[in-house]
Amino acid sequence: MILANNPPAVVMKAFTWAYEELGLTSTEAAQILGISERGLRETALVGFEVASVESELQISFIKMYHLLYAMSDGDNDALLDWFNHYNPHLDVVPKQACTNLPGICYVSDYLQSLQSEPATPVPSMVTNSPLEQNEPEMVAR
Repeated sequence: MILANNPPAVVMKAFTWAYEELGLTSTEAAQILGISERGLRETALVGFEVASVESELQISFIKMYHLLYAMSDGDNDALLDWFNHYNPHLDVVPKQACTNLPGICYVSDYLQSLQSEPATPVPSMVTNSPLEQNEPEMVAR
C-alpha cells in the first residue's frame, strides 16, 4: 500500500478547518469543490482521491488560508476582515474570488507576492547622544 504525501482524510480535515476559520458555511465549501453539501458531508471523514479535482481545490484553498494566516499573524479578526472586504489590489472581495481554482490561485498569488516583497527597513531609534555629537573628530597624524 502506497500512502500519499497528503492522506485524503488529513486534507479534508485541514480544508474543513480553513473554511470554517474563514467563516464559510458547508454550503459555500461544497460550492468551491463543485459538489453538493450532501457529498461534502459523506466525504467528511475519508476525503477525496488524491488525484481528484476536489483534492486539488482543497489543497489550493488550504495553501491560500495558510498564506492569509501568516499575513495576519494569526489574528482571526484581521484575517476575516481582509477575506470579507473589497481589496483594491485584487479588484474583488477575496471571498468572492475563492469560488473556483483560478480564483483561489489568484488570491494565493497575491498573498505570495506580499510575502516575497522586501521588508521595509525599520527606522533606527538609536540616536547619537549630545556628547557624541560635540566630540572633536580624531585625526590620525
